[in-house]
Amino acid sequence: MWISFEVAPANKDLMALPEGVDRNLEQVGKVVFGRSSSNVDIRISRELDFKGGENYDNPMKIIISSKLVDKLKIQREVIYQIKVTGKKIVIGPTIGFLLGPHDYLYSPEHMTKYSDRFGIYKKIGGLVYAFSERTIDWKNSTIYGLYYNWNNKKWEYGSFPIPAAIYRRDFHSRRETIERLMEATKGKMFNSWRFGKFYLYKHIKKRKTLVEYLPDTEVTVDYRQVKTFIDRVGHVILKPIYLSRGRGICIISKIEEGFKVSDYRYRDVKEFLLDNDEKLRDFFLENKDFFDSYLTQRYLEMAKVDGAPYDIRVVMQKNSRERWQCSGVECRVAAKKNLITNISRGGYALTLHEALKRSFDVEEKEREKIKEDVYDICFQLCKSLDRLDHHFGEFGIDIALDVQGKPWIIEANVFPSFKGFKKLDYDTYLGIRYTPMLYAAYLAGF
Repeated sequence: MWISFEVAPANKDLMALPEGVDRNLEQVGKVVFGRSSSNVDIRISRELDFKGGENYDNPMKIIISSKLVDKLKIQREVIYQIKVTGKKIVIGPTIGFLLGPHDYLYSPEHMTKYSDRFGIYKKIGGLVYAFSERTIDWKNSTIYGLYYNWNNKKWEYGSFPIPAAIYRRDFHSRRETIERLMEATKGKMFNSWRFGKFYLYKHIKKRKTLVEYLPDTEVTVDYRQVKTFIDRVGHVILKPIYLSRGRGICIISKIEEGFKVSDYRYRDVKEFLLDNDEKLRDFFLENKDFFDSYLTQRYLEMAKVDGAPYDIRVVMQKNSRERWQCSGVECRVAAKKNLITNISRGGYALTLHEALKRSFDVEEKEREKIKEDVYDICFQLCKSLDRLDHHFGEFGIDIALDVQGKPWIIEANVFPSFKGFKKLDYDTYLGIRYTPMLYAAYLAGF
């Protein structure tokens, strides 16, 4: 049921409902808003009409005391939903965006980039606000932040309860804060943990149905180990365990007696030849950061579009029925004379259908089989990661196709970006932005 509030000045915890609601609520009940609650004197008023409430645009009016508004931190101009169970009234949804620790950056202007998520706001209503771990008052169980005011389409400052559900949007908060928020929300904060690339590799290594799609991978230890790996596979990619978006990558290929190096750690790619093993050793002695949280992985001979390699970004999200769905797929084609597929490196996006058509001269049914394999791998991976003791609601899974069309799991990002979708298919982009909002509303009980 959808409601709007009329606030009456009163120094008591009062709520007035129209005739026609459950008579069991009369006298003393409990009102829950986010993770705050209060016993309330509930009265039935003949002055209120029992009408409306079927949607956002036609809410039923309820009278609430100013004391209760202040106590529960209710934003009075917001349209809410309510659920009545026995003598308990739940008002919501209350949804929090957990941002990074730099709370001084979060202004109404900064928050405008989140506003395109509210195209489905009338489906959920309620209070949606952003906050930092630094703005949590644990003693009083309140949060200071910015909420989205649908009436004027602006973000405004306010004080709120701890929300019923949290969409984690940053991974720099302290572990202690995350654990306390998980406890406070009873586990209803999704994207609760960000794993590194090698953790994912070890996880998949134990899954019989997924391990065949995993390229050879090792954590870099020392020169001898890396050299042995290069000698064995011939073509390797070195990449940092905890960075994303193509940062920190270096590709080394064995050619005759020497090696070709394509170093993407710099704004302008450095490409050069090393004549022999001794020169390769010197290169690693000068770049010891490769032995600090780096992986060495077989570089795949990837399928190409017009001579440029591409990979596939599959966005997997939980929907309002708590089921994994594929919300969008894009192929990221590397820029000319570039081996890195990230859009930020000058690449561009294509649909999967177009990329497969241009890279595999086979019958349509064979290309459809490749698509099915990619989707099946992504669903299997999501279900497998769900068995961990963490709460996930969104992944950006990167899949590479080799020249034979076999898919390989490259990465699974808990905090994916969607730049390519925004240019390629804006409707799909918006759907990706909306889905976590619907999932958060479900977690909040609405």
